[in-house]
Amino acid sequence: MATDAAALHEERFGETQRRDAWWVQPLLMGAAFVAFIVYATFRGFWNADYEYGHGTDVLPAHAYFLSPFYSPLLALPSWVPAFLGPAIFVMWMPAGFRLTCYYARKAYYRALFADPPGCAVAEYCKNNYKGERGMWAFQNLHRYFLYLALLLVCMHIYHVFEACRWPAGEGGMTFGMSAGTLVLLVDLVFLSLYVFSCHSLRHLVGGRLDCFSGGAHESRYKLWRGVTKLNDFHGTFFWMSLFTVGFADFYIWMVSSARITDIRLF
Repeated sequence: MATDAAALHEERFGETQRRDAWWVQPLLMGAAFVAFIVYATFRGFWNADYEYGHGTDVLPAHAYFLSPFYSPLLALPSWVPAFLGPAIFVMWMPAGFRLTCYYARKAYYRALFADPPGCAVAEYCKNNYKGERGMWAFQNLHRYFLYLALLLVCMHIYHVFEACRWPAGEGGMTFGMSAGTLVLLVDLVFLSLYVFSCHSLRHLVGGRLDCFSGGAHESRYKLWRGVTKLNDFHGTFFWMSLFTVGFADFYIWMVSSARITDIRLF
């Protein structure tokens, strides 16, 4: 039996012929986005309890730990208002990378702006869609935020390394690990997977080539295949890295404020 496509066209906002609970996913995603934005903003302006270990006044006999929200830690001039902590001048880099991320755009367009609410669900602006223009043109900066994200991965590697250096006798250092080290390590793993599965990185390593055979082209093809495999799970890595970076900051906050103890493993 033939189907009249015009009869299947939905007009009113939210109208759909879907019978599944399509609204659950965008609802949960929206709640997660709002919760993270509120928490990260609060911690950015809190400007305290973001580090501990040697070189600080908190647990000076510990390895050095710094919240990923404050990395790299900037020394601000005295004329900067006190309510503007160093995190405010750092957060724009990971925030810009995530906001312009191809997966994230789909997720928060649906979850926060209902544009569209879901697949095969009518949206409110379908008759005047103009693409990502005007204020949305900043989405084209994603490839440049990728370079900053790669630098942030390097900073995370450095902080995991620092979290393994424990003060020893006579001013030396010794290798060790604590529960906090594992927290930072897990955050590093998922941040790296998220960044290295990026669509822009996939184009960077394998784009603009007409042929993959021979020499450097073949090496780039292997890199492209690796990034492509990771890219299949880019959305999963986005959410996991969002959770782990928030949890890493929360853990360091709790330890530096003496609410919990960072147990040394060895």
